[in-house]
Formats: sequence, structure tokens, C-alpha cells
Amino acid sequence: MGYGVPTYVSFSIVMFTIAFLFTLKSFLESDLKKSVNDYADLDNTVDAFASWMYNPYYRQSHFLYTNYLSAFVAFVEAQKLALLFHVNMPICCTILLGQLIIKVVFGQLWLTESQHMYDRMLNFLLFKVIFIGAVMEPVWRHILRLSLWIGALGFIRIFSLLSRDRFENLATVSHTPAQVYYKITLLLVGLFIGNIVWYTGSVLMFPKSMTFLTLEFLPVVLDTMQVLTKYLAYLLDQWREQGFESQRWINYYVEISTDVLILVCTLLQYLQLMWMHGISFGLVDIVLFLNVRSVFKNLHSKILMHRERWRAMAYVQSHYVNATQDELDQYDDDCAICRDELKLAKKLSCGHLFHLHCLHSWIQHHISKPTCPTCRRSLSPSPNEDSPSPSPTDASTSCSSPMVS
Repeated sequence: MGYGVPTYVSFSIVMFTIAFLFTLKSFLESDLKKSVNDYADLDNTVDAFASWMYNPYYRQSHFLYTNYLSAFVAFVEAQKLALLFHVNMPICCTILLGQLIIKVVFGQLWLTESQHMYDRMLNFLLFKVIFIGAVMEPVWRHILRLSLWIGALGFIRIFSLLSRDRFENLATVSHTPAQVYYKITLLLVGLFIGNIVWYTGSVLMFPKSMTFLTLEFLPVVLDTMQVLTKYLAYLLDQWREQGFESQRWINYYVEISTDVLILVCTLLQYLQLMWMHGISFGLVDIVLFLNVRSVFKNLHSKILMHRERWRAMAYVQSHYVNATQDELDQYDDDCAICRDELKLAKKLSCGHLFHLHCLHSWIQHHISKPTCPTCRRSLSPSPNEDSPSPSPTDASTSCSSPMVS
């Protein structure tokens, strides 16, 4: 790995330089270049600006200069070996940029982070590039340009999801410097701006494929927004002296809403690919049908889980009272879930106290049968039960409680 990347970069630069010089020389001698007319250059900048403003012929020559670039790109696309080295160069630059971001922002990657990143890269290559190339019209130039454009979005999404993995891993560390969160937050802001700029460029580059590209763009920007919200909510919680009580609520609702929207966009994209490819009951159709079925299943699962979670949280909020200051003083212990000080808390029927947002997180991971994190007493009745919750006065008889003196 230590010698692999420098060797690849050196080889890419040398081969790109050779390919570019030979291709440029061939282009200048070709009929394609001769077919593009050019207006005479002007002597100085002032005359050039005045001529651009007032001389329509100069504006025409500027447009023809743009055609030189387009003609050169078309010439390169016709030379397959030269095209290979030209396309390899932006891939090389992307790898270097990724290495730089990892070194400056993330440092040493965790084992799970590295595994997730490589899995996502493999899935992207197998599905996005190869599969789309098999489904879309077999115009290889269009597929190549589109693949490079989508590749940039894939780069952004990989680092957005890497930021999410790092956020989850940092939650397991006892103390993390705030600088770590600042750097990743700035990276996410840059990725979000890059998303918008890249999509704006697609309007000019691929005006006929905007529906497909919009469905490709939205999941990336939604992923970035979701992770950025988590970092901003955490930093706000650190900045405020009393903390940010709504942090987990905001994270949950942003996560559930963006996940549902991403699944909807993915479903629409699969349906569009099916429409573009047609129904022929071939291998591509089978894969598309399986993916559509998987998206429907995940979407149904998300909605069902949110409904059950909402029901359990509504039950907790309506049936369990907030602990008074005297009860907090008598309890004299940290929240058993997050191990932070209890300034505001919900008092369960068993007498145990927890942060409301911690209960929300607990129920999120134990949705099938939410119980007290300490004594495992049920927090919510079964769907067929309508009886009220047990009175808090029964706590001493139901289970031992830290509040019993």
C-alpha cells in the first residue's frame, strides 16, 4: 500500500503527459482542427474587453474558441488508447484527494470504517457503472461521461457515509477533542456545497438526462444533510451549558425522514431504469425486480418501525411523570443509559429515572418489547391492552429501586 499509490500516481502522470502531447499534436494536424475557424487575437486586454463588448465578431471568435475545446475532447474520445490515459488521470487525482482527506480529517481509519468504505466502493462499481452501462443506450461516449459524473457523486457519498461511521464510533469513546468534530463538520459542509455545484453543472452537461441525474443526486445530498445534522446537533449540545435536550429527537426525525426519502428516490430510479430498458425477462430485469422488491420491503419496515416507536414513546410521555427536583436529589445517580448527570428525567413506574431522549434511544433499539433499561419492566402494553400503566406507588413492591431509602 505504501508503494502502490505513489507508483500508480507517477505512472499515471507520465502516461497522461505522453498521451496528451501526442494527441494534441495529432489534433493540430487533423482536419477537425482545420474545420474550426478562429478570429484574430487582439493585442491587449483593454482592446480585447472593448471588442468583446462592442464587436460581435470577437464574441463569435470566443464562441469558436470554446468549440476548439469541444473539438479536442471529441478527437480524444475517438482515440481509445489516448482516452484510456486521459480518463485515468482524473481517477488518479480522485484517489489522491481521497487519501489527503483521510489523512487530514480522519487520521487512521478504524477497521470497520475501512471495510465499509471498500464495500461501498465495490457496490458502486458493480451497480452504478456496470449496471447502468448495461441498461442505458449503448453509446459508449455518453456512458463514459455519465459514469465519470456519477463517480464524483459516489466519491462524495462515500465520504459522507464515512463521516457517519466515524460519528457512531466516536460515541463509544469516553473523550474526543472538539477539533475532531469541527474538521469533519467542515468537510461535510464542503461536500454539501460540492453536491450542489456538481448538480448545477449537470444541467449544462446532460440536459436530456436530468430526471435520472436528479434521482441520483438526491440520495447523496440527503445522506450528507443527515450526517451534517448529527454533527451540528452534537456541537450545539457541547456549546450550551444546559446541553441540547432535543439532540436525539432531531437526529431521529432527520434520520427517519431522509432514509424514507432516499428509499423513495431509489425506488423511482429503479422504475425509471425498468422503463428505459423495457420488460424482456432477462437477467437485468430479474435484478431490477429483486431490487424493487428489496426497496419496498425496507420502506415498509421503516414505516412500521417508526409507527411502533411512536406508539411506545407516546405511551411513555403520557403515562409517566417528570421527576421532581427532590426526587432527582434523592435519586443521586447518573442516567443508566448515557451515564450523564440527571437534570431533567422521566420517572418510570418502577421508580428508575432516565433522560427522555435516552429512553427514546433505548426504545429505538428495543422496539419489539420496550422495557426499563435497569429492571426490564415493560414500558408499553401489548397492542391489545388498553389498561392504564401501573401506578408509580407500586415501585417498591414490583422491583427494587434506587429511590427507596
